[in-house]
Amino acid sequence: MFAWRIAKKSRALDRTGLGASIKGQRWNSASNPAIYADLTVEIAAMEKLVHTGSILPPDLVVVRIQLPDDNNFYDIPHPDALPPGWNTLPSSPAAATYGDAFLHKGEFLGLIVPSAIIPEARNIVINPNHVMMHAVTLEIIRNFVFDPRLRSS
Repeated sequence: MFAWRIAKKSRALDRTGLGASIKGQRWNSASNPAIYADLTVEIAAMEKLVHTGSILPPDLVVVRIQLPDDNNFYDIPHPDALPPGWNTLPSSPAAATYGDAFLHKGEFLGLIVPSAIIPEARNIVINPNHVMMHAVTLEIIRNFVFDPRLRSS
């Protein structure tokens, strides 16, 4: 299975989940490492775009993450099983608690959840402390530049 990230080149190959653990994100609290990725490069670009602010970063790359193909390594909850308000903006304490439980339990390598931006698309939260993390590879595929029309007035 492949997952995708659009990331700053200096952080593109991080396997520790440190970035997400600094302040916490939608599916993890601060001090809980996690690696966020997406199941298509298109939703990866959209996710990056909504988190960049008003300036489009110039030093981005496309990262392909190869994950084990065995579905037994992934928790794929039905959207109705997610906590109420998981998709609130900017984020939800209930979603972070849910993700923290996933990370601490350590049963699955990835948590596959709907995108808060486009619920039909899927994000994956990768547990960098899972025993199968050794089978995960990250590779920079190419440089990535957002089309400037996305921020034109």
